[in-house]
Amino acid sequence: MLFWIGLNLAGVVKFDLYPFILLNLAFSLQSAYAAPLILLAQTRQSDRDKALAEADAQHREDLAKAMEQRQILAEQQTNAMLELLQQNTRLTELTQKLSERIEALTRELHETLCTSGSSPKSA
Repeated sequence: MLFWIGLNLAGVVKFDLYPFILLNLAFSLQSAYAAPLILLAQTRQSDRDKALAEADAQHREDLAKAMEQRQILAEQQTNAMLELLQQNTRLTELTQKLSERIEALTRELHETLCTSGSSPKSA
């Protein structure tokens, strides 16, 4: 552009004298096709940004649902674990009672055998 103006002002060439109508026309032509291209690029970028924002929102929503499902599953597993612990406690108590009953019956049997004076070999 400076070269164009310099040549015409110095008088080396005289095809576009001051006020440089031809140069002005060239800039107008360039802006005529550049402006729509810029607008088109902005629109496309806006569409990409919108799609990215929607995908990000969907991803956050999916993460929230997955987290909620994990929390529900963890709660269910905790409840199942508590139930198993309670069952284990009841079984341990029952085993202890049965062991005590077996021990009492064994003592009673021994006492009966010892007091009757008979041995298991003679019966």
